[in-house]
Amino acid sequence: MARIVFCLPAMRGHLGAHGPLARELARRGHDCVLLGSRRLAPLAQGQGLPVSAMEWDEPDLGGAGLAMTLLRTAHATRGVIRLTPPALKALRPDLVVADQAEPGFALAAEAARAPWVTLAAGLPLDGDAAVPPPFLPWPHEDSDSARRRNQGGWRVSEALMLLQRRALASGCRRHGLAPRPGTGGWISDRLDLRQIVPALDFPRDWPAQSVGLGPLRDPEPDGDLPRELMRPDRPLVFASLGTLSGRRLRMLHAICAAAADLPVTLVLAHAGMLTEAEVAALPGRPLARALWPQRAVLERASVCVTHGGMNTTLDSVAAGVPMLAMPLAFEQPGIAARIEAHGLGLRLDARAAPGAIREALSQLLDAPRWRDSLSRARQELRAAGGVRRGADLIEGVLAGERIHEAAE
Repeated sequence: MARIVFCLPAMRGHLGAHGPLARELARRGHDCVLLGSRRLAPLAQGQGLPVSAMEWDEPDLGGAGLAMTLLRTAHATRGVIRLTPPALKALRPDLVVADQAEPGFALAAEAARAPWVTLAAGLPLDGDAAVPPPFLPWPHEDSDSARRRNQGGWRVSEALMLLQRRALASGCRRHGLAPRPGTGGWISDRLDLRQIVPALDFPRDWPAQSVGLGPLRDPEPDGDLPRELMRPDRPLVFASLGTLSGRRLRMLHAICAAAADLPVTLVLAHAGMLTEAEVAALPGRPLARALWPQRAVLERASVCVTHGGMNTTLDSVAAGVPMLAMPLAFEQPGIAARIEAHGLGLRLDARAAPGAIREALSQLLDAPRWRDSLSRARQELRAAGGVRRGADLIEGVLAGERIHEAAE
């Protein structure tokens, strides 16, 4: 069996995609290892996978403004390029699965002379002018003017990522590698796995080696859900701002105030970022925890209020739950635009007032309006294959296949 090293940033959302795929491959007899910074080890506790932590403190992107995010992203890429190649040489992998969001991992695998594929936990970063960059909320339009606008957006994106591009260029020089254009140049031409499926993306032609798998998940055991969640007379609204943004107090107050005026039960996940006193001060006495068994709650939910993270979006679609997307940062505006475009929910500005949120929730509680769109999207996700298909494709690469050759 093969040794497969999964290289990823220490972020719960990314671990949520890499971990289940690694466990599926481990169940098939492969030796799977998670590789990342020191911050990855405590985050990956309980994953049932060995972790190789490099002696490096990865910068935290949670709550950072644009300028600080760009600086920290470039710093992270420099650290990955410096420390990952020797770590990979020591591990001697038969294959590296590099997180697409950190192109330094793919560069490091190339430098270590290890074969590699990529995995996109969120929206792909391939620079396709048929769609806007993920950080923009633009809708999809099939016109020459929209394509020119998208091209301009991608140029702005590349300009903003100048420090990271310099780090990548420096890494290529250091390791004697040919430079690649932009961050999209470090997407694998052998196999590029994606959680999103084409039916949930904007219309465009995906690269031949890119495969949408749907949500990469383990079977989820039944969680300890309070009896209040089972009330048939009150629809359940689940609200989560992800694991990086759970402390948006003004936004959480607005969501809770909106739900308090409706005949619903609000279940809130705050990722451990609120104190007991802060939870007690929220309007309407929501049922709040740091984390809930998300899929189990969504199976009982009528609406999901989300920041537009990929994992929550896919879990909501899989459960057939319409969403109110209130994007905050990163790729969330692009995901929210796709939610709206496909009729999977509504989107509002993160600064929306309680009245606007209340009106949106009232529309989303009108279940028949969203049923057909959600049903079609659920079928696409079920057909995508998830972790089993992802593991099959990785084993195909290990056997020498290229995905576009296997599909012919």
